Amino acid sequence: MEDIRADLAANRAKLAQAASDAVESVKPANIARAALDETKLFAKTEFEAVASQVRDDEGGWRTDRLLAIGGAVLGLVVFAVTINSIAKRRTSLEARARRAISG
Repeated sequence: MEDIRADLAANRAKLAQAASDAVESVKPANIARAALDETKLFAKTEFEAVASQVRDDEGGWRTDRLLAIGGAVLGLVVFAVTINSIAKRRTSLEARARRAISG
């Protein structure tokens, strides 16, 4: 009889702990903390994967790849500036045309 009571008490304690753990795991603050931790781990892993592409075996930087990346970024910036300039010029021409028609 004592063994059964001891088993029941142990099972109650396990069940209480499991219920407490379940309540803690669904609290919004804990969910947000877990999501933040997962996001940080993902970002760190991805950064290391990208960094490994531009580092050589000794841990130094591979300038050839860095120059290629820099060239791509520079090309993107030049493209964006060109598109912006074209859009402004077009807007300016449209405004002149409206003034000429109405004036």
